[in-house]
Amino acid sequence: MAGLYFHIPFCRRRCTYCDFYFVTNGALIERFLNALETEVHARADLFSDEAVSTIYFGGGTPSMLSAKQLDCILSLIQKKFRLDSDLELTLEANPEDLIESLLQDYSHVGINRLSIGTQAFSDDKLKLLSREHTAAESIVSVERAHRWFKNVSLDLIFGTEGETLSDWQRELELAASLSPEHISAYSLTVEPFTPLSKLIARGKRTRPSDSLQTEMFLLTMEFLDAHGFEHYEVSNYARSGFRSRHNSSYWQRIPYLGFGPSAHSFFRQGGNEIRSANQRSLNRYLETPTDAHDFREVLSDLDRFNETVLLSLRQREGLALELLRKNFNFAALHFGALSQIVADFERDGLMTTEHETIKLTRKGFTLADTIASEFFITQHQQLNDATCAS
Repeated sequence: MAGLYFHIPFCRRRCTYCDFYFVTNGALIERFLNALETEVHARADLFSDEAVSTIYFGGGTPSMLSAKQLDCILSLIQKKFRLDSDLELTLEANPEDLIESLLQDYSHVGINRLSIGTQAFSDDKLKLLSREHTAAESIVSVERAHRWFKNVSLDLIFGTEGETLSDWQRELELAASLSPEHISAYSLTVEPFTPLSKLIARGKRTRPSDSLQTEMFLLTMEFLDAHGFEHYEVSNYARSGFRSRHNSSYWQRIPYLGFGPSAHSFFRQGGNEIRSANQRSLNRYLETPTDAHDFREVLSDLDRFNETVLLSLRQREGLALELLRKNFNFAALHFGALSQIVADFERDGLMTTEHETIKLTRKGFTLADTIASEFFITQHQQLNDATCAS
C-alpha cells in the first residue's frame, strides 16, 4: 500500500497566514505540467513493487487546473503505477472555483474526494485571512459539491483576531449543518516570514491568544463528537468510514511519493527508510525536474522511534507500547522511564492507558506535540544507554 502526492504550486493571491510554497503566475501551468510528467517518469520505479491506494492533489490551489489537465496527469499515473481498485483520489479546491460544470468534469475524470478550503463562514474572518471567496460562496460550493461527490471535506481555521468562542461555535454549527463527511479544523498559527507575522511585528495585527485557542479546540472536539464525527487525529474529524486515507498514511508511516516543488516523500529502499523533499522553487523545478531534491536523508533507528511516538500519539488509536518494545530493541533501557512519564501525564488528566496502549485525552490533544516530545530519545541518551548495556 502506498500513496502519491502532487503539489500544484499555483494560487491567485497569497493568504496572509499561509507558508506553503506557491506562485501566482498561472501562465506557467503548462510548463509545470510538462515538468511534472518528466519527474513522474524519472521516479516511478521507486514504487515498482507498491500498489498505490491513495492520490492527493494539494497546493497551492489544485482547482486552478482544468479537468482535462487533471485527466492527463491521471492517465500518466495509470501508465506508470499499479493502482488499487478502491482508490481514494482527493482534490483540494477553493470554493470560488467550484462551478457546477467543473464539479461535474472533476467527478467524470475520477476525483472521488473533494477537500474544500472554506476556512471560515464569516465574511469579516475571511477578509482577515485574505481569502477571495465569501461565506455565501462557501455554503453554495459545499451544497453543490454534494451533488457530484459522496465524500466532501471542509477545512476550517479558528482563533483569528477578534473571534470569540461563541463565534467559533456558530461556525461549527453551520459547518455541521452542511453535512460534510469530514472536517479538518486548525488553530491559526503565525508562521515565520508570512505576511501575518510581519503585520503582527509592525503592530497592525494581534497575535492569536493561546488560551482562547485552547478553549476553541476543546469546544471543537466536544461539539463534533456530539454531532457524529470521530476525532481520529489532532486536527481531523470524520463520519464513520470517511477518514482521509491519504493523510492517515502519513501518520501511519506508509510510503508515499511527492511530486512538484516543495513536495515531500517517504519510502523504503535497500532496507532503509528515506525521507526527501523537493526544492521550494518553481523555476529550479522547471529547469531540472529529474533532479528536484532539496534534501534526502536515511532515517536512523532513533529517527524512526521518535517519529513513531510523535505520529502515534497524534492519532485516536494512540501508541502501543508493546509495538515499541518489539520494533526498537535499542530503546529497552528507556522503557523504564516511560512508565513514570505516563503516570505523570495520567495524573494530570492528559493521557489514559488501555491494554498497554497510551492515548491522549481531549485535554492531552491540546498539547499533543509537547507531550510526545517527553517520550523522545535523544542521541545523547542513546549513547548513554549503549554504554550502560555494554
